[in-house]
Formats: sequence, structure tokens, C-alpha cells
Amino acid sequence: MAIIDISTLSETANLIDRELKHLPYVELRETLGIHGINLIQNVQNKDTITNFFRKGGIAKPYVPGTVEDNDLAKTQERILQVEKAYANVIDEPSRFKKTIVGPDVLLGKNKSKTHPWEVECLTSIVRTFGEDICDALFPAKRDVADRSPMGLFHGFDTLIDVDVTAGLISEDEGNIVETDEIKKPASDETDAYDQLLAFWRRAHPLLRQASTLLLVPFDMGDAYDDAYFNKYKTKPTMDNYNRSILDGSGGKCTIVRSLAMGTGQRIVLTVPGNFDFGMDTFSDGQFVTVRNIEKDPNFVQFWIQADYGCRIRNVHRKVFQINEGKPVPNALSGDYQISGDDKISEPED
Repeated sequence: MAIIDISTLSETANLIDRELKHLPYVELRETLGIHGINLIQNVQNKDTITNFFRKGGIAKPYVPGTVEDNDLAKTQERILQVEKAYANVIDEPSRFKKTIVGPDVLLGKNKSKTHPWEVECLTSIVRTFGEDICDALFPAKRDVADRSPMGLFHGFDTLIDVDVTAGLISEDEGNIVETDEIKKPASDETDAYDQLLAFWRRAHPLLRQASTLLLVPFDMGDAYDDAYFNKYKTKPTMDNYNRSILDGSGGKCTIVRSLAMGTGQRIVLTVPGNFDFGMDTFSDGQFVTVRNIEKDPNFVQFWIQADYGCRIRNVHRKVFQINEGKPVPNALSGDYQISGDDKISEPED
């Protein structure tokens, strides 16, 4: 017989199931929004789009007897492959006893044997699950041997690396531009400002003409603002989301300082909506399941399972450009994580 009665906890999970299913998206919503990333819902295994690239220069002066043939176009498939992710959380409810102040109640005693903090535990688990997805959004590489969020699916940086290897992103294709290291400036330096503007100006004319997002690691965004201040002794122009407008772009380019991109040197110039994030979490099945575990009835198991994946819709130079910098991931989810020696680094009291 189970020592902890999980019936009310399971009932709560069922009652708020709709909210729990949407909670990972709530955690992701701001990150997806500022990066201009589309949310593709209810993806079953994979979603495929086909890009149609027209051949230019087909118009010629007509001369009788010298009619030349032309190709119409080329096509390219771009696949959003979702991969199964899970979280298996084992909790000992006695660690989370409520503190009740009253003359007839012992402090912290869980007399009903129900799980304390029912909603808090359920929502905290799902929130952390969503934060793990944010951490994985750019640097992750699908690898079932990697028992961390970095093995969940191919993130955007990994997809870029795949396209570089395949030759779809290269100097010859015109969608990769060399930059020097972009770092925090000294009090009189403007290098970060100069390099980001030069990077934008080397983009394809149609990409420069479009409204674009320049995705940069968070500290690089700070470096641009510092360099701008060094140049003009004032703060840069900001949009409604507190994002800097790239000076010299005619208001066309918005700098997105990204925690999700980590701390490396990779930067990405693209149009809003060119990145897709796919998920399949709004199905009829219960999102969080709860049960006692057989080996110790004092413990409760929470199980979450869902499917996620990423896609870059188009890496053509008219809509996409990167530099040759290498990304370095962040690990920001939760309030503590497992360190390299596999021991929990608990927060200080």
C-alpha cells in the first residue's frame, strides 16, 4: 500500500492539464517572440516545406533562329523533425512539508498524507521543462547518449552547422561573412559597433532592404551598446521591446541580444519568421502523469513527454547570413544543476 496518497495530486494534474500543456510555450513565448521564431503546433513526426528558387536572367533580345532554352527553377526541401523528449522527476513529499501555525496542529506535519504544494510542484516541473527547451533551442544536437537538454533535438546552431557541411552556407553562396572577434570595448573603442554595421552592409542588397533581425549573444549586444555610447555619448535607439536598432541600417535592422544563443561569437542576420520551432504537446493525452514508484512508496514520480524540433526555412543569401564565429551554449534553466562531478550544487541557505 502506498504511504503517500497521490489521488488528489493526480486529480490536480488532470484538472489543470490544459494549463500544464501550454506552460512550456508560456516559458518559450518571449524567447520565440524576440527571435522572430514561428511556433508550429501539432507536428506529427515531421513537417516538410519546399522552397522554390527561380532562375534569374531568362529575358533575352529576340533574334530569329537563335532561341535559347532556360531552366525555370530549382527546389529544396526543408524538414522540421520533432524528437521525443521526456522528464522523469522523483520527489519525496516529506521534503516539502507545509508549515502550519496553529495551537492544534504540529508544525510541518503532513497529516492527510497528501502531497503538499500540489499546483506548485506540477507547474514548477513543467516550467523547468520549458526552460530546458529554451537552453536547447540553439546549441542542442540530437543525441540519445547525451542525457541532458543538449541532446534533445537539432537546435538552430546545429542546423546551421549541417548546412555549412552540406555547402548550403558558404562564402561562394554569399551567406557567410568573416568578422573579427567582437568583444566588450574599452572606454574609447567602437569596434563592436563598427563590426556589426559592416557585417550588415555586406549582406545581399535585398536582405539589407528588408526588415531584419541581427541575432547576437547577450554580451555582444551589450558590447554594441557600449561601443555606440563611446561613439555618440548617448544610448542607441530602442524599439518597443527594448531591442537596439542597428545604427546606419536606416531603421531596417533590429539587434536581438540573445541568452538562448549562449556566449560565443556566432551572429545571424535573417528576416523574422525564417526560424520554426515545432511541438506536439496539445494532444488529447495527459501531459503530466503521476504515480507511486514500487521500490519506495514514500516517493512520487512525475513523468512528462512531448515532441520538439527546429527548422530554418531558408538559408538563401537574400534572407539569411551568418559570420564564421563559433557558438558556446548557456545552461540557465532552474536554480541549480548537476555539475561535472555529477553532484548536486545546492543553493546556499
